[in-house]
Amino acid sequence: MSKIVIELQQEALKSDFDILNLLRKAYLVARKLKLNEFEKWIDSELNGYKNLDKIPDYRLLRGEVKAWNPYHGWIPVIFEDDIESITTHSASDTISSLLNVYENSENRTAILPFNASMNNYLSKHGGFHTKYALMIGTNQIYNIIERVRNIILDWSITLEENGILGEGLQFSNTEKEIANNTHVINHYINNFWGDVSSTQIQQDTKESIQEQ
Repeated sequence: MSKIVIELQQEALKSDFDILNLLRKAYLVARKLKLNEFEKWIDSELNGYKNLDKIPDYRLLRGEVKAWNPYHGWIPVIFEDDIESITTHSASDTISSLLNVYENSENRTAILPFNASMNNYLSKHGGFHTKYALMIGTNQIYNIIERVRNIILDWSITLEENGILGEGLQFSNTEKEIANNTHVINHYINNFWGDVSSTQIQQDTKESIQEQ
């Protein structure tokens, strides 16, 4: 009978891996082993992060602020002061939304629209009222997807190293006990939570901005 943890490793190693299928299989494993923290992380990746204090630091995105000019399109905004708090955001989107943006951005650029209050602030700073957005390279989105894959691969290896493999889709009571009593497994996700602001992204279009 197949070992589901080994199947998880094999899925993560595929060059043409399906990130959604990988997450769903990992969710099944985490739930059957009653690993609540890892289960919640996977649920957040699949369904989006509702708790802004629980967005992992690998979802931190950095970009360039641009303003919409009706004659010239998107133009860079020059700041005199340190603007790291403006040019750095964390994506709360579902992994499927991120994947869609990555696959459909023709010029390898994604748009992170600012909310109304930030847009007003930038309008005052820039001296004219228009749409402002943070432009990021889609390679950063690719890095998020790869990070998720690597986390699941490393987690599945940790399960194997502790004798947890599963038979088909089932785990023994001993395997469940080991999983919940082994700190490195039960608290695996503790090291990658971040505390940053949230935004949602969309692929670059000529003028479209997602309002918040």
